[in-house]
Amino acid sequence: MAEEKKVAGKYLIYNEGGFFYKYRLVANNGQPLIISEAYKDEKACRGGIETLKKNVGNLKVDFEEDKHNQFCFRLITQQGRPLAQSANYKTLKQAQSAAQSYQSFVGAEKIEFDDAESKHYSVELVHENVEDKERGKLVISKDKNGHFSYTLKASNGQVLCDSQIYTSYDSCKKAMENFRRLVNEGDFYIYIDKMKKAFFKLYDPKTLRLVMTGETYNDKKQAVSAIKSILSFAKLAKVEDEK
Repeated sequence: MAEEKKVAGKYLIYNEGGFFYKYRLVANNGQPLIISEAYKDEKACRGGIETLKKNVGNLKVDFEEDKHNQFCFRLITQQGRPLAQSANYKTLKQAQSAAQSYQSFVGAEKIEFDDAESKHYSVELVHENVEDKERGKLVISKDKNGHFSYTLKASNGQVLCDSQIYTSYDSCKKAMENFRRLVNEGDFYIYIDKMKKAFFKLYDPKTLRLVMTGETYNDKKQAVSAIKSILSFAKLAKVEDEK
């Protein structure tokens, strides 16, 4: 009788800046395969791992391209809840291959707490009160591949932030309106690495879903300034379709 093949890989749970928990699924060589959405505590995070295992055969796999022409895939339940996404790949073919291979490791039984990853960034929740400004713009544009993205611009035309890429106009516009709402209702977190470089993430406080990730700045002060500008212009920004 042939020996049963053992599942390799493991799950690494970590606490992101003291605010919420995520897990990574890694191969037995340490290569990261997917990273989860955020959870409120470690128990919920472990429950997310079990949800992934139970639903792996029924998950929808969405492929996405970012503004740097990098590709990833997202795992989404039949109810539309995102569970995790992959690392970035240089080509769509590589991302598609990874979407097949990660399933070999989903059944991993080993779960560890990754204390080192938990300390990689310091994270701060930021609340800023600013005055709403007019003449900002939310611009929806279409790229050469027929995909869509939106950009928030200040009154002087400065790009304040831009979205990921969406496969349809409707999905892009829906995400844009969700972003506009959550700029005021959501939570901005500033992440600072050991080199003092900073970037922000905007989360939906009810679902803990990631809404927007900002650019990397030289320090916290610049990241806070970017958040203030976004808060100032998003609410009253005029929506335009770039021709």
